[in-house]
Amino acid sequence: MERNPVTVTGGGGGGGGGGPGCEPSDQEEKNVPSGADYMLNFKNIIAPGNEASMTREFNPQVAYEFEKYLNPLKLKQHVLKSEKLRSILEHYAKESGQPVKQLERQAKAIIEEIGLERNMAIIRWCGIAITAIGKRICDGFYVNSASMLNVRKDMGKCPVLYLPSHRSYMDFILMSYICYYYDIEIPGIAAGMDFHSMFGMGTMLRKTGAFFMRRSFSNDELYWDIFREYMYALVANYHIGVEFFIEGTRSRNFKALVPKIGLLSMALLPYFTGEVPDVMIVPVSVAYERVLEEQLFVYELLGVPKPKESTKGFFKALKIIDERFGKMFLDFGEPISVKEFFGHDSSQRMQRAGVGGHLQKLNRQEVELVKQLANEIIYQQQRRIVITTFNLLSLYYASQLYAQKSVNIDELSRGVLHLKRIFEQLGAHVSTRPGSIKADIIDAVEIHANILHFVSARLQFTPMAAKQLADRIDVKRLKAHALCPQTMAVAVPMLALQLYVNPCMFWLARPAYLLLAALKEQRSQEKSLDFSNISYDSTLSALHAHVTNMDALFQHEFIIESNREAAEFETHLQLLLDERVVEVAKSGRIRVQDNECSHVILAALAPFLCLYYQLVVTLRKIPLDLEFSNKDLLVRVQKHVEQLLQQPGGTAFHVHPYCLALDNLNIAIYALIQRGYLLKSRDSGQLKIPGTPGKCLEELERQLLEYCQLMPFAQYSTAANQQAQFHIAKL
Repeated sequence: MERNPVTVTGGGGGGGGGGPGCEPSDQEEKNVPSGADYMLNFKNIIAPGNEASMTREFNPQVAYEFEKYLNPLKLKQHVLKSEKLRSILEHYAKESGQPVKQLERQAKAIIEEIGLERNMAIIRWCGIAITAIGKRICDGFYVNSASMLNVRKDMGKCPVLYLPSHRSYMDFILMSYICYYYDIEIPGIAAGMDFHSMFGMGTMLRKTGAFFMRRSFSNDELYWDIFREYMYALVANYHIGVEFFIEGTRSRNFKALVPKIGLLSMALLPYFTGEVPDVMIVPVSVAYERVLEEQLFVYELLGVPKPKESTKGFFKALKIIDERFGKMFLDFGEPISVKEFFGHDSSQRMQRAGVGGHLQKLNRQEVELVKQLANEIIYQQQRRIVITTFNLLSLYYASQLYAQKSVNIDELSRGVLHLKRIFEQLGAHVSTRPGSIKADIIDAVEIHANILHFVSARLQFTPMAAKQLADRIDVKRLKAHALCPQTMAVAVPMLALQLYVNPCMFWLARPAYLLLAALKEQRSQEKSLDFSNISYDSTLSALHAHVTNMDALFQHEFIIESNREAAEFETHLQLLLDERVVEVAKSGRIRVQDNECSHVILAALAPFLCLYYQLVVTLRKIPLDLEFSNKDLLVRVQKHVEQLLQQPGGTAFHVHPYCLALDNLNIAIYALIQRGYLLKSRDSGQLKIPGTPGKCLEELERQLLEYCQLMPFAQYSTAANQQAQFHIAKL
């Protein structure tokens, strides 16, 4: 079939900067080189000879330069004595009838609870401990020195916000360590109150720059306003920079979460009031070859309660020093100027400066701007997350499981190298060890021996005994349905593998949408048999429409909104053409080839399609007039999926152990609520299926089933399921 080449403009993304809705410029693309050359910028800062001296004099570059600097104590006093806080306390005194003096005491206690401190002796001691532990459990802390120096050169002119991706508690430890290493003032780090309550640990974290916030203070307006004023002062009047996680919590499934804009809105308030000329935002991308909390996350996804943070638990967790976690990567995105991104002039902002302290909140237009900025930050974080050999290996192995094929080291080597080339073409930064790809794969599997291992040179899941799980897990404490040990034995290794596939979804979600769209369009053309009504432009338009529909369906699953959709569509179509996956004739006829590349791309999306499909199937069985809780729905879905997984002789493709993952079920439930397929009561929080008129679940089920049936996997009876059943039978 004749192919029509597609011209690519703009690539798959861009650097920071530019206003909302702007396309990436040529200069932005030059700032983000790809391939092996880019990875040469990464330096192992704990390699012999590279380590930071924790006893040297520390004269850091400050984030925001002032003539006179406050210390932590004076910062607290500054907040307590400010006119804005006085205005807030008088407002609450008038509303509540309490004396101002009493509210002042409450305010002082709240600020003492929140406020950070700084003790260089403790910082140095922590640095020594991190170096020692890092050398023991890791193959290195790899930092992009070029991007770090790029951030450093622009510092001093305005406040700086460091916003890292959040996959592990190691994230904020690494950030502080790296700032010390590169002589940058260690930022104030927002931490949850669960760390504050840890005996000894809370004090140590506070003295290394942590400031504490309650997880939820929506009903305590005084606390909210005082915390906001402390954050305001930290940004506008302090010199060290501020660090927080825009996702709000660690992502247990290793995908980006929908950004939370609460802290970001607080941090930008000094800009909106005109008190600071600009704010520099630094997206930070942290990647792990193996995440320290990996096993904990898998169990939590299946409903095992998260253990409470405690000092005893911290020291118990130190047993990880006997394990190996590979490399950790940290990259700094191109700094984003808030002023340039919003396109503001100072007169617009100064109009808000005279508003009373307790009314200093963002208006609707400003909130929308912050949401756009938050999405851009998440986008930039994901663009620079390093893809490791094990990410590619997991992706390739998962695709072979769908085809019910086992793979040997030669097939893995070829598959991983092929995927490396594809990801680098898309703009991803891929880390493979120099030398033999086989040695690299063997090393990656050794690091993840708890998930995969080689048997007679063929890759297999590491068996997990159902009895061991039964002894380890108290099923009475599970958050949803009490999954049986046999189900857990199947699900745990599959979910663990999927965790390492998920970072690839930033790059593969839209190519997968496009490939599904091509399959759907090909089927439509074949059914009609009338090709007079199609043209090259009409085919591309139909593909665009299908991709847009999938984008809307999974917008909360894959956070890839960036106003670059047109450029990315061309990039992804060109990729599919280059890989001989899709052919588009000048006449508009489209053909999809069933090859290994198409299998890998579709297999990446398959677990998410399965999950949404099974959720909708479960909902369709619930009577329209019945109200139910979120937990009730989770229990129903897990019961339904468990029954399917236990069917003898394999099950239909459209079920996957990932359908048991509570975090992703909650994301899917939220997505259905946002799109009107589910109704949630504001008062009770109960859920209900809307009657007519409204979004039709039956139509959504049909649509999802059609997507599932377009997959080239006729039967889902994975090697994982077969292996697990075999080992269960033996026990």
